[in-house]
Amino acid sequence: MSFRDFLHTTEEWVDEEGLIGMKYAINQAWMGVLRRSSPLFRAGTNVYERSWDLLIILDACRADAIEEVADEYSFLDNPGTMRSAASTSIEWMEKTFVDGYSDEIENTIYVTANPHSSSVSELPFVDFEDIYNYGWNDRISGIRAETVTDVSINVGRKHHGEYGRMIVHYMQPHFPSIPRPIGHGNKFDNVWKGLMIGRNNKEEVWKSYIANLRYVLDQVEVLLDNIDAQNVVISADHGNGIGEWGVYEHPVGIPTASVKTVPWYITTASDEETYDPEEIGVREVSDESTEQRLKSLGYL
Repeated sequence: MSFRDFLHTTEEWVDEEGLIGMKYAINQAWMGVLRRSSPLFRAGTNVYERSWDLLIILDACRADAIEEVADEYSFLDNPGTMRSAASTSIEWMEKTFVDGYSDEIENTIYVTANPHSSSVSELPFVDFEDIYNYGWNDRISGIRAETVTDVSINVGRKHHGEYGRMIVHYMQPHFPSIPRPIGHGNKFDNVWKGLMIGRNNKEEVWKSYIANLRYVLDQVEVLLDNIDAQNVVISADHGNGIGEWGVYEHPVGIPTASVKTVPWYITTASDEETYDPEEIGVREVSDESTEQRLKSLGYL
């Protein structure tokens, strides 16, 4: 966006929302400053540089959030952190699935509920499951973690012994929160932007976020008991700002720790066949449905 375009957009925001529109515009300008400062910060790490057989991605999971609940889950007893390669999902995919790791990609299964995953659908994965395109639940305006678990277990058992690595990408704790929903505001707001402009309460947002994290970790526990993997890592594609350095949510290209520091918990998994997953059918999605889904996730 050029400076002239920015001024024009700011004028529209102020006309519609007054001081709130101005506050939003100032924050967006500050995000531009932070993006330009990225070369001054330490670069992130591509996950393929690390050792793992199964990589479980919890979308937008803050390292301090998972630390808060770690005592509740026996598989979260080997903690750590890593600096992510990106601050948004699409950026993470673009910087993870690169030519330099083509051999690794060809030996990887990718199961994902993220709406940006279609950008890597043509890569030569052993198997690519784009659950966003067929596992959407209209009632919750999102994809249930149970659906990701079911697909992952089915795919893991189907390809047992045929792959070296597997990535399972859950959408939680990214909003919307399944167990503790919290509403969006006006057209400028998703939950985090609503927090930034004062429309949402920080304590309530955090409780909703943590509830969503517990919800997905309950499903991670089911997955770990029903898939074979010697070296499992539970991590995130990026973190999530709650006001540090003026950063809310996870804007593209932001180098600050709140969005670049992610958990890196090491555990193991063994298929004890304690769970019989459902078969999830594939269905087509219209452009109109896609737009509504992105709004539900806070992207539009």
